Amino acid sequence: MKELYILTGYEGFIGQTRKPWVSIDTKAFICELEGSGIKVHQHEFHEVISGQVQIRDSLVFYSFSHRLNLQHYIRDCLMHLLALGNTLIPSFELFCCHENKGWQELLKRQLGIKSLECQYFSSTRELDTAKLKFPLVFKTLRGSNSTGVALVNSISDLEHELNKRLKSISFMQRIDFWRRKHLRLHKHFLGYPGYDLRKDAVAYQDYMRIELPFVLQEYIPGLSYDYRVIILGEKYFISKRHTKAGDFRASGAKLFDFDIQEPKAVLDKAKSLYEIFHAPFLSVDLGENKAGELFLFEYQAAHFGINAIVRGRGYYTCEGHDWLFHQEKQSFEQYLAQGLIHYLEP
Repeated sequence: MKELYILTGYEGFIGQTRKPWVSIDTKAFICELEGSGIKVHQHEFHEVISGQVQIRDSLVFYSFSHRLNLQHYIRDCLMHLLALGNTLIPSFELFCCHENKGWQELLKRQLGIKSLECQYFSSTRELDTAKLKFPLVFKTLRGSNSTGVALVNSISDLEHELNKRLKSISFMQRIDFWRRKHLRLHKHFLGYPGYDLRKDAVAYQDYMRIELPFVLQEYIPGLSYDYRVIILGEKYFISKRHTKAGDFRASGAKLFDFDIQEPKAVLDKAKSLYEIFHAPFLSVDLGENKAGELFLFEYQAAHFGINAIVRGRGYYTCEGHDWLFHQEKQSFEQYLAQGLIHYLEP
């Protein structure tokens, strides 16, 4: 009998269903797993962090969270579990992709996934060394439903998008900067004979400057839709997401199509990506240019939007080189558990 530890947030939270703050039915999910012969141990992250629960050399499936404090907490818990010889499902590398579009791009490169050109910046400081060919798609590292996404046609457009998202320096901070430059003329630090008032003030002001990391992605002109494919084990759920008039962003537009004509190329692309990432679940957003080439925009291994599952009529499975559609409706928890069971099979 396989044993599996499941780590959840508060009150058994495993994200997500309708919204990021709405948990799946964790009891139903575990019941489906146990019905297949898997012995499940359910705990919350704080039990591992506090030492109440010791997990070693085991399989650990865990929840994600959009809450920043929990993301750091979960990350530290997962690193601790890795040090104790556990196998994380999904992997720690895929956990780091959650709410981090910059790391997504680095992992794509690491795995040899060819897609759109994309550059990752900690701030505008690195732009001087970058070769930029506008227009480009600007993205903040965090955000879903196209929040933090914009088309930029120049450096000034880029700076405008960054400034919209940065807090301006407060009046009190300006006073503090002035004070450090002009009112500390006789300040000395024991053991630091090279201390220079003005250099220190300038360095401090630069240190306190608020900056925002971002990515710049190659733009596909004329985009009027993209595809979301969600893979749960051997089941592939697909939706087509249309853009609004005058906008290039399909995510967040809420214009869905669940009856896709001739989906083979999209499903083949999704399958090739799923086999590279080695995870029980994968959600991929795919764009298509005028030549019919498909590109990976973004991806997640958990905690993704599930409209393609709950609003679609069914799913596809790969039968040899063909795709067979199954018009079937089960609960998301059943599909999720079946995907995990499939992944755990020898």
